[in-house]
Order: sequence, then C-alpha cells, then structure tokens
Amino acid sequence: MAARAALTCLALVVSACGREQPSDERSAGGTSAGPADGSAAGSDGAAPGDGGPGDSGGSGPSDGSPADDSDGGGGDGDAADVGTPGPDGGAAPISAGLRPLRLMTQREYQNTIRDLVGVSVQLPTLPADEQDLASGFAFHTTGVVTQPAAAQYASAAQAVATAAVAKLNTLLPCYGGAGASAAAESACLASFLGPTGFASQIYRRPLTTTATTGEVDRLTALYQTARTSSGAAISDAMELVIETMLQTPGFLYHWELDPGAAIVEGALVKLGNYEIANRLSYLLWGTMPDATLFAAAAAGQLGDMGAVESQVRRMLMDPKAADTYADFFVDWLDLDIPPAPKDPTIYPQYGDALAGAMTDEVRSFVDAIVFSGTGRFDDILTGTSSFANQDLANLYGISGVTGAALAPVSLNPAQRSGLFTTGAFLSATGGPAGSDPPLRGNAIYQKLLCELLPATAPAMPAVDPPTPFGTTTRQRFTVYGSMPCATSCHAQIDPLGFAFENYDGVGAYRTIDNGVLVNTRVGVTLDGLATTVDDARGLLTVMTTSDEVQTCFARQWLRYGLGRLDTPEDAASLDAAASAFKISMRDIRELVVAIATSSTFRYRTPGTGEVLQ
Repeated sequence: MAARAALTCLALVVSACGREQPSDERSAGGTSAGPADGSAAGSDGAAPGDGGPGDSGGSGPSDGSPADDSDGGGGDGDAADVGTPGPDGGAAPISAGLRPLRLMTQREYQNTIRDLVGVSVQLPTLPADEQDLASGFAFHTTGVVTQPAAAQYASAAQAVATAAVAKLNTLLPCYGGAGASAAAESACLASFLGPTGFASQIYRRPLTTTATTGEVDRLTALYQTARTSSGAAISDAMELVIETMLQTPGFLYHWELDPGAAIVEGALVKLGNYEIANRLSYLLWGTMPDATLFAAAAAGQLGDMGAVESQVRRMLMDPKAADTYADFFVDWLDLDIPPAPKDPTIYPQYGDALAGAMTDEVRSFVDAIVFSGTGRFDDILTGTSSFANQDLANLYGISGVTGAALAPVSLNPAQRSGLFTTGAFLSATGGPAGSDPPLRGNAIYQKLLCELLPATAPAMPAVDPPTPFGTTTRQRFTVYGSMPCATSCHAQIDPLGFAFENYDGVGAYRTIDNGVLVNTRVGVTLDGLATTVDDARGLLTVMTTSDEVQTCFARQWLRYGLGRLDTPEDAASLDAAASAFKISMRDIRELVVAIATSSTFRYRTPGTGEVLQ
C-alpha cells in the first residue's frame, strides 16, 4: 500500500510539472477527471481538445474548454455547413452540428476495459450516467468529473492496472521481466508507447510526441522516475503508467484526435481517421476499435465514405453489434431505469426476478429480429415471436414453459405483439397499483412521435382514486384530462395511453377493469390524417407505415449516434438517413449504415472560440 501511495505521488509530481492545467477544469466541489486524489487530470498529455502543448494536433478551444456547448445542443448560429444551402434555404447538402466532449458511459467503460485487457475485471462502482430526459439516452456531456467520481475512476484504474500487469507478457510481448537489460527495457518501453503499442490502445489513438511536453516524453519520465527515484520494479513502474493513463482525459473522454493539423473544409472540421474509428466503434459496438479498425485509421483509409461504409457493414456482422442493438432499445425505452415499486398486495408476482426476465426478453426479442432476423422495424412493433421464462410465461398466459431460463415462445396475437406490449415496457410505464394511461401515452408521444410536453405544466389536482366497483381507469383519467388546466397536455397523450388499457400495471392482459369491460378504442392523428384504432396492437400496426413515426425512429438513432440531441444543422443527414430507412423497407440495419456514413457523423462545427491547430 505504501509503495503504491509513493508511486501515485510521483505521478502527481510529473503531472504538476508536465503542463499548465486547462482553465475549464471546474465543477461544484470537484474537478475534471484526474489522478487518485481527485486533482486535475493531464499527467500524460493535454486534455482532449484543449489546444495546449501535447494536444493530438487536431484542435481545441483557446481557453481549454470543451469544443462544444456542455449540453450538446446548439442554436442556429453555433454550427455551419459546407456548400450552398438547399432549395428551401435550410440545411446544406453537407452540414454538421457541434460535437460534444463526452465522458464514457458506464457501459462503454466496462466494454472498453474488457477489450483492452482481454480479461474480465471486477470493477468497483463507476460514476452514474446522466440520462437526457428528452431522449432517455445517457449522453454524459457535462465535461466535468466531481471529486467523488474521480475517486471512483481512481479505484477502477487501480483494479484494471493490476489486471493488466498480471498478463504483461501477453499485452507487451517484448517484456523481459525483472532481468531485462537496460537497452531491452528502454526498447520495450518505447514499443509500449509507440503508435501500435498498448498505450495507444488505451488512448485509442497514437500518443503525442512533442518534445518534453508530449505524452510519450512525459510518460517516459513518469516511468523512469518510478524506476530510479522509488526503486520500483519494471512491472510496478509499468503498472503506475497504466493506472495514470486510465485516469486521464485521453482515456475517459471521447476526443480521439489524429496527429497533425485539423482538416478544415469550408466552415466545418472533417473528423480524422482515429476520430471516425472511435465514433464507429462506440456507436456500433459500444467499445474501443478492433485491430482492423485501428489499422484502417493508421493507413488513413477512413476519410473516404465508401471505406467507412465497408467498415460499418463488416462491424454490423460482429456479435458485438447485437449487444448494441439491444442496448439502444433498452436505453430508448428507459428500461435501464428501475421502475417505480409495485404494490405487492396487487402484484405479488412482481419482483426483481420477473423484472430482470422482462428486460432479458427485450434484449432477446431485439437480437432475434435486428441482428439475426429480418432487421425490420415492422417486426419490432408487431412481431409475435418472443422469449419467456416460467414466471414471464405465466404473466403472459403461455403454458408449457418451465424454469428460470428464457425459451422461445409465440405470443397470442389477439393479446400482444411487438416491443411495446412486452412486460418490460408496460411495467415501466404502469403505476404502482394499476395502469397509467398518461404515462404510457407520454412514452409513445416521446419515443415514437418525438414530441415533448411543455417543460412546465400548470398545477394539477390529484386524479380521483379507484372506486370499489364500476369505474374504469380510463373513465377516471378521462374526467381528469378534461379539466381546463389539463386539456393542453392530456389531449395529446391520453388517447395513446388508453389504447393500452388491456394491460394492467405489470403488463398482464385483461378485458375487465374494476368490474367493467375495458374500452381501448381511440382516435389518433398520424401524418396529418385522423384514424381510429381498436387497441394498442392496432395503434402499433398503423404506426409501422407512418412517415412521422419512421422519421422519429431515424431521429432517435441519430441522437444515439451523435451523443446529443439533433439540431437544425443535422437536418440534411436526418433526411438522408430517414429516406434510406424507408427505401430499405424499414430495415434498421440500413438506417444505422446511413447514420454512420452521414455528414453530421463525419464532420463537426467548431465550438465557439475554438482555435484550430
């Protein structure tokens, strides 16, 4: 313990001497990501995009702040385009919005460590993700790390570095052990820090080589100080370097700049090869690039859209893409957020085991359609082939399923079909003691129509409680939604929720509510046309062919890929992606290809005050 504390202290000394810290390292009671004591990171090189000495060459704001607004948004004046405006004066054929400086999410961190070290590492608790309320996705764009979070990253870095050094012979084939000659040790360290070495895999790009202030020189100094001043063994000094790197912006943030100057085309910056490699890898796999993608970046092949498309199609064939598809749907529907507790006297069957099986069903359902099956959006909304274990099958009224493991099942098409009739969605949008039509309707309103209710709603009285007999949930909420203070919001969402009244608070199918026949027939307007549907299944069926819904689904994937909400500067890319989605008969895989090759995915608008290097 004392030896580790001494080595960490050495790391902080090197950090303090290595460079001036960026002026934007701030938070309430905390700092930017940093070493074990929570001080500002940067012992290995400039913070991503800070424009200071040791930066990877691309660019960074002159004040050291992130190259984007902290919320990932952007007004009309904050982004630009290349070429001439379109015929309607809107977004140009090649246009792009801002690129936020993003921290890794928990999932990305865990996946990256798995692929970086090659073994499963028992990680301590990581800082919680920040959910964007408008989309449900974890964008993680505040740009700062609080002191408690820095301590969590430090603990994780220690665990990972220990695991890495335990297999140092594999990660660093030139490692000769404690008996290596000085020349062999020096050559092996240079290999470790080289363009294809393990250190470059940690940063997911080559390290900067500026004399004295570059990452290679400062990490070399850290290693040598540990060896000479502290008498650390080779493996301990290497462990210190790895542990330090894992706490720096170069690892924790997505800002993987190429060596050399930024590529400026008109008012936009074209992302470099390593930026594209990482953007593709974290969109399609949720983890770091593989050797093939690193090689393509090193060869400068990812500046061409055709080459990017080839990589995308290769990557979508990899099993890691199946996880990404499932992750998207889990995040999109907020299934990663624990639902409100259910009343055990009403729903005694509901608990952690059933809730877990519900989420597992969604992942298996998505995998069978998008990765292994047709890939079609229609099947996501209306498919009747799913998976259930005994508890979930009992909830669905399906016989013949035993045990805790999921098994393929056929859903009763007269009762449920598609993702939005799964127990996972219905329990997440159900109330503690019954269904909740406004909550379910608002979920459809946001997720499938990309609409948002006003941020501030008028003060509302509580909805009437259930009566002992004779009043359905729909009747109670119809009265509630007809109040003058409620009509502006509830007129939009309640009909969508009423269509789901065949399902109780945990998703069990019903035809009777409080002793009265359930009424699920509603009128809705899609694409400007009014239509009447009989129930949720009818609603989802008409939504599969709705232009409005298809464009919204493309928008949700674009947001997921960009790590922020869309802006007007993304309109041309969104239109192209939505068009490709529709032309492909709503193939989700083709939608992902279109987004990954879009201009707003491969370019960015410089941030306000950014100085391009």
